[in-house]
Amino acid sequence: MDDGELLAEKIKLADEAILRVRGRAQASEGLVVVESDAYGAITDLRISPYAMSADAERLAGVIVQCHRTARQRAEAEAGRVHTQLEENERRATALVTAARPTPEPEWEEPVPHRITFGI
Repeated sequence: MDDGELLAEKIKLADEAILRVRGRAQASEGLVVVESDAYGAITDLRISPYAMSADAERLAGVIVQCHRTARQRAEAEAGRVHTQLEENERRATALVTAARPTPEPEWEEPVPHRITFGI
């Protein structure tokens, strides 16, 4: 696998990890529940029949606020996932670097000689 393929694989794995992230928020003891992905898309919306009987403008405001909170939570979790992926990459790079043998010099370094004159 060349460097380009390796990078593409790492990006794919990171994207898959971020796509699995979800944030949830609820209002009024679960009468409205919103779930969002890290990109802000609503992935689940539950509105109880009781909440549906509320004023439409008030219900819309509750949904918007729940969505905002769910999105913020998902974004925060995605940030943690991203940080963990970066840390794992740093550790893997450090392990590979440490496992490499120290290259032998191609030539021998000259040893300085002390020259003294007898007088």
